[in-house]
Amino acid sequence: MKKILFVFLVLTTNFYAQKKVEDFGYRRIQTSFEAETVDILISSIKGEENRKKPIFFEVQGSTALPLIVHDGKQQVSYVSISQGFAEKDYHLILVSKPGIPLIVHKDSLTNGKYKNLKTGKYPQKYLDNNNLNYYVKRNKKVIDYLKKQNWVDTTKIVVAGHSEGSTIATHMADKIDGITQLIYSGGTPYYPRILAMIQKDRKLELEEESNWIQKDFNYWKDVVKHPLTKDRNEGWNTNYGTYSFSQNENEVLKRLKIPILISYGTSDEGAPFCDMFHIEIIKERQTNFTFNAYVGLDHYYQKKNNKIDSNNKTDYLSDVVYDWLKWLKKN
Repeated sequence: MKKILFVFLVLTTNFYAQKKVEDFGYRRIQTSFEAETVDILISSIKGEENRKKPIFFEVQGSTALPLIVHDGKQQVSYVSISQGFAEKDYHLILVSKPGIPLIVHKDSLTNGKYKNLKTGKYPQKYLDNNNLNYYVKRNKKVIDYLKKQNWVDTTKIVVAGHSEGSTIATHMADKIDGITQLIYSGGTPYYPRILAMIQKDRKLELEEESNWIQKDFNYWKDVVKHPLTKDRNEGWNTNYGTYSFSQNENEVLKRLKIPILISYGTSDEGAPFCDMFHIEIIKERQTNFTFNAYVGLDHYYQKKNNKIDSNNKTDYLSDVVYDWLKWLKKN
């Protein structure tokens, strides 16, 4: 029986390992950063892989998820929200997270996240590097590398990020030369990580009696007391990660001079802060911002069809991304 089980595991592992990024329509190139290999996926229209186009660099959100999750036949999970839309005018660029495999079978995930199946913990390399400073420096290296490719039109480099990705994209636009447009989606322009956590738990307070809010503030006290540590409050993020993603982001956004699109659903926890930022931008007479607020849509640009079934939603993501692309044509 053990022998049969061993053979099955070997065959299953080999089957999973046979899948390559090319099987799902991507190109893969690599560069290095801090002595580590960085995987870059490019999504292009078939036949136009070497056609000179601008790049649309999309920054992944907070989930520790491989760029490609498949079921042995087809891709079943996407980290990109612009894939299938941006490729007409751009080469879409995606970069894997540190310590997270580029491609996995869906059975390798734990509740939709990549963790060690034995320990239930995230990879140490991910925890050590899942912070704002790492991502900005690494992505600068990636963009510098891409600029040298003959299929990249360097006159236009778009950076887009949703949720946590909006923070990374903002700081990329601030630190990296050559970025021409920024799409800031589903972000919270004031202390984004910790404030988003608190706002989500405020909603839970309305549904059930809990002490999550006090735990959030106690957690934040510990983060501020030990802002550079990577071995406290082990979970999906370290103190250093939370602290780096909880800076007052509006100050960075305001000093950018490139065209910026702020995109969000009005039912998102961060919506009131995007509205507040809009008020400030008008007051300060900054004209390089466009605000697209989608009434009734949540963090993922979905809308509940009724109050009883929270899973019964209509997805408006394609409408949102089409608006992004229309905005890019005008800006």
